[in-house]
Amino acid sequence: MNSTTSKMIIGIAILATALTIAGCSPRDRQVTAEPPPRSQTDQQGHPAAESTILEVDQADFEQEVIQSDMPVVVDFWADWCPYCPMVKLTLEQLAEEFAGKLKFVSVDNDANPKLAKQFSIRSLPTIVIIKNGEEIDRTVGVLPLKQLRDRIVTALALEQ
Repeated sequence: MNSTTSKMIIGIAILATALTIAGCSPRDRQVTAEPPPRSQTDQQGHPAAESTILEVDQADFEQEVIQSDMPVVVDFWADWCPYCPMVKLTLEQLAEEFAGKLKFVSVDNDANPKLAKQFSIRSLPTIVIIKNGEEIDRTVGVLPLKQLRDRIVTALALEQ
């Protein structure tokens, strides 16, 4: 094996590792197992409570997000993304914690390609924080609850 081939293999391995750490990309669709279904029951088998995260699409994004009177945390996700359900659970906890201070919305990336293009979504999950109609922060991939909370608090200068 020559030096150029070795460098290419190392480069591909580094790129694959970075994508795994950051989240997933649309190319993962072919190799990703079916994601767990969005939970309709809680851990005890009781009907799940109504989500505190509003599902939005291209038609209502302007009104619900851009024109919102309060800051908005936007979750871009897709059914094929194995990490997106984990992020949704974290965001539901934060939505309860910040009720009345922040709005949390969810955008199906595949069903809303214009929004995905508008926000240059390249990997999922992607969380975008919007205040006064402007993007002020974004995260790509999965962050632990405390780190995501700290990121939101810092971006919006909220009191904890």
